[in-house]
Amino acid sequence: MKSSCLHSLAGAALLVLTCSILVHAGPQHDVSNAVSSNGRAVDSDTRFASAWWQAPLHVKWLPEVAIATFLVLYLANIWNGRTRNSEVAVAFAETFCTEGSLLDRNFSQVGPRVNGTMDLILRESMNKFNIYATGRRFCKSFQATLDLQHRQDLLYMACYLVSPRQDRIDIDIPMNENNMQLLVLVIATPRLAKELSKTLPDVQSFAHPISVESKRLPQFPSDRLSVWAESSSVFYELMTDKVMDLLFGRAAFHEASKYFRYLHFSSENPEGFSKHSLKLSFNLPQKEQMQDFAKVLTAVLHLIDVVGSHQLSPEGREKAMKRQEKVAANEHKSSATERAEAQQLKRQEKQQEQMEKVKRMTSEQRAKYEARQERVQTKRAMKQRMIRA
Repeated sequence: MKSSCLHSLAGAALLVLTCSILVHAGPQHDVSNAVSSNGRAVDSDTRFASAWWQAPLHVKWLPEVAIATFLVLYLANIWNGRTRNSEVAVAFAETFCTEGSLLDRNFSQVGPRVNGTMDLILRESMNKFNIYATGRRFCKSFQATLDLQHRQDLLYMACYLVSPRQDRIDIDIPMNENNMQLLVLVIATPRLAKELSKTLPDVQSFAHPISVESKRLPQFPSDRLSVWAESSSVFYELMTDKVMDLLFGRAAFHEASKYFRYLHFSSENPEGFSKHSLKLSFNLPQKEQMQDFAKVLTAVLHLIDVVGSHQLSPEGREKAMKRQEKVAANEHKSSATERAEAQQLKRQEKQQEQMEKVKRMTSEQRAKYEARQERVQTKRAMKQRMIRA
């Protein structure tokens, strides 16, 4: 937070300094035609200073007033943006983190909780806040990041006019390893699903796009969501009646669609401190409508129980293990190929260096070098013949 504030103040100070230099530098005057009444040349700085003192007061100080006004507005926007983001974070904490609220009922501890609401959340910067909860079955913790708009930054606010962006919450739930089966699943809007399939290594290695069968899940909004999964059967097993009622049924998703961005469940997560994790991302409502987000957050907590209690069938486990072995073999083969290519490149570089060294030798040194190389080649040939014999 301090670094963001210092960055904003430094930018404002630099802008004011630049403008002041430009203002006080004054215009360049042509001294060739500047003469006094007695025919002597008049210094251009003298003429400019005289004109400045004779100008009306509002004209003389107009640039400075404009710069000072901009600086005041710039600093006021920093304060206002920081305050507005804090209000959004406080609204979320008061709705879902205080005593008796949704997170408090589902976890034994929510935040440090020392003195008031703001102690339930940790400020990372002027637009990012972290929430931590622990003490629930199937998972190690609940970690949420409120990634809010850069309301304190005028440049970002101008960009939002062209490319709007909502406040977001990114949830990361590290699962207990013995409570999460082999699983890779992504449910997202089509644009985000395509992006995640290209950027997440576990999705690239294990998952493939699934066409949701309307006979099996008639209420799933397949026209609005894309699914990538390691196994279609696991996807259908996780879509329980309650999950559909809370989040992915057509009626539920009609309300949740304005919040939902993506879901990424993985037992092969290469990033973060936990290999087994549930990651979800949502847009946040306005602070006045924060209670409308309760149903979505309830669905997230229910998904912890669904994934934690899910058991693969023997056939499903065998298929998942085979896929893991195949991916591991491909990775080993790929790494072996990369090592061989690196060794080949190293040998080529060494040969190139040796050739350059030979070019710099005298004729006598070159003759000795060639004789030595010939002896080495002869010894190698003899060794090979002995091995074959």
